[in-house]
Amino acid sequence: MLGLILNLAGAAVAAPPARVMSLNVCTDQLAMLLAAPGQLVSVSELASDPGLSFHSALAASYPHNRGLAEEVLVAKPDVVITGAYSLHNTTPLLRRLGYRIEEFQYSQTLDTIPGEIRRMGAILGATARAEEMATSFETELSGIEAGRCGTPPTAIAYDQNGIAMGAGSLVDSAMQAAGLRNIAAELGYSGMAPFPLELLVEKKPDIVVLPEPLADTPALADLIASHPAIRALGQGTLRIHLPRGSASCGGPFVIEAVKALVEARRRVVSCPAGGAAP
Repeated sequence: MLGLILNLAGAAVAAPPARVMSLNVCTDQLAMLLAAPGQLVSVSELASDPGLSFHSALAASYPHNRGLAEEVLVAKPDVVITGAYSLHNTTPLLRRLGYRIEEFQYSQTLDTIPGEIRRMGAILGATARAEEMATSFETELSGIEAGRCGTPPTAIAYDQNGIAMGAGSLVDSAMQAAGLRNIAAELGYSGMAPFPLELLVEKKPDIVVLPEPLADTPALADLIASHPAIRALGQGTLRIHLPRGSASCGGPFVIEAVKALVEARRRVVSCPAGGAAP
């Protein structure tokens, strides 16, 4: 009995993993924010892509991986952190080889983000830092939601290749928090879905969120932002960019996307005297 008690006590105070490897751009960012110095031995190469990673500059100080099982075998981490959309064959293989795998789902709504932060903190042995970060996110988001006022403007996030962010997407959740009506969601589009330019012109939303082209990596897909149909929307439609990488993954940085949407809302809708409206 004494041995069992000692074993349980030891498990409760188990040391954090010394070597952690992240294979996914979303888990990369949470891990970089919470890991102790020297604990995170590698992040995915996408962590350095400013279009996908809000903390791309921070990623420059870490070795990069391509999400391959061979790289894990060489690095010999204590824990491998990955996402549901990582290379499909890597995770099952590593599990069969006996590696401890912590797999995160992609956050589709803002309310899942604090839990993901806390879970990453528990994995890394950084529960105090994670709790502070999660609580700060919750507090700031609650303040933003409490400050919504006036008639909700209409909006759409119109991404590369004419893809709209519909219901169930992280951007849709951010729009709701900011007090905007996502016309793609209202028209029955869900997730990332092709959205006809003709319909965009017909609906003429108050706000259009467009992709911001990267100067050093131009792409034909970004030309949607300068399409004549977008320009034809006229002065009555506000065009904005979200901070790069702020809505690609669920993390505390998504609050920056929400703030940008709130600022856009303030530019098109005046709050009534007396404060926020329900």
